Amino acid sequence: MRLQFNEKEAARELGCYKIEVDAKPDLMVKTIDNENTLCIVVDMINGFCKSGNLASPRLADVIRPVRELLQKLPNAQKAFIRDCHSANETAEFKWFPPHCHTKKESALADELKGFGGIDIPKNSTNGFFALMSRIPELNKYANMIVVGVCTDICVMQLALSLRAYLNENNSHANVITFTDCIDTYHSPVHNAELSNLFALRFMEQAGVQVFKNVI
Repeated sequence: MRLQFNEKEAARELGCYKIEVDAKPDLMVKTIDNENTLCIVVDMINGFCKSGNLASPRLADVIRPVRELLQKLPNAQKAFIRDCHSANETAEFKWFPPHCHTKKESALADELKGFGGIDIPKNSTNGFFALMSRIPELNKYANMIVVGVCTDICVMQLALSLRAYLNENNSHANVITFTDCIDTYHSPVHNAELSNLFALRFMEQAGVQVFKNVI
C-alpha cells in the first residue's frame, strides 16, 4: 500500500512556518534608515501581483508591508528590480509560463510608485546580474535589504548571490530580509508555507539575516 504525503496538511499540522516566522526578531529602523542602506524591491509588479499567468493573491498581499517598509526608510537608497521579458526570445519560458512580457505586466505596482530609486529590469529569475550592471559599487553599502517575491525563487537567488559576492570580496556588509515583506505562490505542486520555510533556512545558513519586520 502506497502512502500519500500531503505537504499542505503536514505544514498545517506542524505549524512549522508560523513558528519560524513568529520566532524572528524585529529590527530597529534607526539602524538601517540611512544612505548606507540599499533597499532592493524584487518583482513587485503587476504580472505577479495583479494579472497574468503567474499572478497570485498571496503575492499581492505583500504590496502593503513593502510599502510600509519603504515609508519607514526615507533615507535609504532604493532599487526596484522588475521582470521584463520579450514575448518571443525569453529562454526562461522553457521552464515557466510566459509572463511579464508586456509593458503592463512588467510595470511596478502603482502602490509602490513615488519612492524614487533606481529602476532595474531583469530577464532571469536572478536579479543579481542586472543589479550589478546598474550599481557596480555595491561594496559601498553597509546594509542590503532584499524584499518582494517570490521567496524561494527571485528573492532567495538574489540574496544568496549578494551574500556570496560580498564574501568573495571580504565585505562584512549585511544582507537582510523581512518575513513580513516576502512571500511565494501556492499551487498543488508548490506548497507556499514549506517553500517559504526552506528558503528562509537556506538563506540563513548562507549568512543572510532574517527579521520579522522593522519597528
